[in-house]
Amino acid sequence: MIILSIFGTVLFLFSTLFFSVLSVLAAVLDRSGRAYLWVGRTWSKSGLLFYGTRVRVVGTENIEAGKNYVYAANHSSYMDIPILLGMIPDNLRLTLRSSLTRIPIWGWALLTGPFLILDRTNAAKAKKTIDTAIERIRDGASVLFFPEGTRTATGDMQPFKRGAFHLAREARVPVLPVAVIGSYDILPRNKWLPKWGQKTEIRIGSPIYSNLMEPERKDEIRLMEETEQSVRALLR
Repeated sequence: MIILSIFGTVLFLFSTLFFSVLSVLAAVLDRSGRAYLWVGRTWSKSGLLFYGTRVRVVGTENIEAGKNYVYAANHSSYMDIPILLGMIPDNLRLTLRSSLTRIPIWGWALLTGPFLILDRTNAAKAKKTIDTAIERIRDGASVLFFPEGTRTATGDMQPFKRGAFHLAREARVPVLPVAVIGSYDILPRNKWLPKWGQKTEIRIGSPIYSNLMEPERKDEIRLMEETEQSVRALLR
């Protein structure tokens, strides 16, 4: 299995280089972001194939056609990105940490595309990212957040932060709780070589709505707490 993991990693690195270049072209030629998403989704599915990762998706009936959402998912591994991007059937825009843009070539592709780069160390830049996310939603996209802010070091889900829920209220869209199960076993935070041939599952919960009659902070905290509880329940 280690040999398969190494071979899969070599293929994944070459495909990342290829699709990164292709995504820059897609971003330049198609400003809607749909071509860029297709490239990202194809890259994701190829990566899952290279590692023999099987993904089961439960709860897609909670994604209503013609609606936009803020997806709030737990974050256990770098593998969460290809798993969710490749398998959630929606017009997704990922929200990613700014540190990822420092990765050669792939990071440059992130900077040219419609995905959202979040710098939590700079309040002004973080606010600008939220404003851009609202624009993406109004243009017909959904936005995926990892509200924990970073990958778990232990496999246990960490407390959520408010940013995703501020966005949901400001954009007037519901939150969809998402649980990713099994990705920590593929690639925990302290490892660099993914395990080959693992099973994972995405569980999508029922939408959670803002209450615009409530004060903003109170409503955002309620959204955050209800979503966190829902994701924890989905993980069981």
